[in-house]
Amino acid sequence: MPLSLRLAVRNLLRQRRRTLLTGFALAMGIALMVLGRAWTAAMEHAVVDPAKDGTLGHVQVFAANAAADEGGQISFIMPHNNYRLIPEPRRAIERVLAAEPRLEAGLARLMVGTLLSSGETSMEGLLIGIDPAARPAVYPALGLAKGRHFETGEHGVLLNRGVARRLGADVGDTVVALGTTADGRLNAVRLNVTGLWRIPGLEAYEWGACYADLAAVQELLDVGDAAGVLILRQRDPRAAAAPIAASLNRRFASSLEAHTWEDLGGPFIGGMMLTRFVAHIMDFMMAAIVAAGVLNTAMMSVFERTREVGTMRAIGVLRARVRSLFLLESLILGVGGAVVGTAVGVLLILVFGHYGIPAFSEAQRYSYGGDYLYPQLAWAHVAWVPAVMTLVCVAAGFGPAWTAARMRPVEALRHV
Repeated sequence: MPLSLRLAVRNLLRQRRRTLLTGFALAMGIALMVLGRAWTAAMEHAVVDPAKDGTLGHVQVFAANAAADEGGQISFIMPHNNYRLIPEPRRAIERVLAAEPRLEAGLARLMVGTLLSSGETSMEGLLIGIDPAARPAVYPALGLAKGRHFETGEHGVLLNRGVARRLGADVGDTVVALGTTADGRLNAVRLNVTGLWRIPGLEAYEWGACYADLAAVQELLDVGDAAGVLILRQRDPRAAAAPIAASLNRRFASSLEAHTWEDLGGPFIGGMMLTRFVAHIMDFMMAAIVAAGVLNTAMMSVFERTREVGTMRAIGVLRARVRSLFLLESLILGVGGAVVGTAVGVLLILVFGHYGIPAFSEAQRYSYGGDYLYPQLAWAHVAWVPAVMTLVCVAAGFGPAWTAARMRPVEALRHV
């Protein structure tokens, strides 16, 4: 073992209790940060991934004038009552897919608020009209709690479980949707309940929405072959959607307007951004606490070894050597805490990944997308957190190391 390393280890072991307490705090801080990164990522994936696979898609395309009546700004809630539609949506999807090879599939969608009735019971609801032929490729997360998916031309509907319970409707029943056509007339369509839908992870976000045959919603609005938005899915789900949307906007600027799922994510993206913000604040606070602990330990070590440093300087040890010795102590402390903390953090992730982190409130259920959150081990987080915290330890030890290196031998030897 090199002399400097032996000296650094010996100096740390002089005050074992202080070193162990500092190392323990560092290890626990790193363990919580590793778990926190996995927790944050799990919250994002638990809600955002199902949202992209069951409602948002990756890129959404509207008519170029879609928001003319809403101040010119496309928003998450705007499409519900906007009737500046895209004519012949299936043909439009074919043109878009031919122009952009990074897109894999597209689906025409038309949404409208309605009054749903079954027997003598009625309630407000939201019909999401989709093309059943394109559903499997674009909405793979749209699953069933009961029944089957509707087919083209049968005026089918997948009820929200809450809507089905409120209306007393079940698979095989019929519900009537009453709404307003694009030109303001009252209209109604009869829908056949083929199933109850569910998207795992989005149970807290169902909000009374029901998926229906696009043709039925078109009939209700009396708009012919038209859709409010084209939902497009990328070939590579992990790739950024912004370049694709920008490419479509350049190519179809006169007729279409493309937006990414981040632009129209509404509450899904809002929750993700809040989670990231809180996580960054917690990481900063944890790093500050760890830095303060290491700085205190290093400064105490400098003050206790003033005469020793003076002796070293008197026999010709260079300032750089003294400085590197103290920095090495901080590095050893950081590496030791990082190894232990990472091991504890990984163990916590594996335990919670198996048993889940329970949601204790309704707000947590929205954040988790369900009753439990299951963090998954990601080696990028495991490598990033200990590396950064080790650098924080070294940076915290730089001040005391600089102080020790600048001591004048005569004054240091007089220190009592």
